[in-house]
Amino acid sequence: MSLPRLFTACLVLVFAFTAGACASSKKKKDYETAVVRFMFESNGREVAGTARLPRSGTVISIAPKAQFTEYDIKRCGVVQNEFGPSLMFELTAEAAKDLFRTTATSQGRRIVTVINGRPVGAARINAPLGQGIIVTYVELDDADLEKLAKDITRTSEDLREELEKKTQ
Repeated sequence: MSLPRLFTACLVLVFAFTAGACASSKKKKDYETAVVRFMFESNGREVAGTARLPRSGTVISIAPKAQFTEYDIKRCGVVQNEFGPSLMFELTAEAAKDLFRTTATSQGRRIVTVINGRPVGAARINAPLGQGIIVTYVELDDADLEKLAKDITRTSEDLREELEKKTQ
């Protein structure tokens, strides 16, 4: 075998082993990605657009930037409240502090829950949220909520873990 061919063969082998190692180190997802953003109702000064809820058709003017994202969610679960089955989002400690500060100055407005780019629910801010928990009735099928809550939790956990690896 000639030297250029030998060199090319070695490069191909190295590339194959490297690509195989990279592919095998990726974690296989056994859930559907559910990216959550919490948009606040606009205060009237800055409006990015509107969010229309799927069942009620309620239209809410929203601020241009998400206040909280999938990276801020520690856990998501399903709870019962006066509106029926609802999603409960527990935020990270840092996000919980921001939630308290933000909701203290946003009383009367609504937090719109957006999942994978679709507005699905809203909750009115009646008082500062000091426990780092957002509970919102979502206009989705009740039967899908348990799986959705698990998908949200897994998505947020994996994204935070990925971010931590990148910043180390």
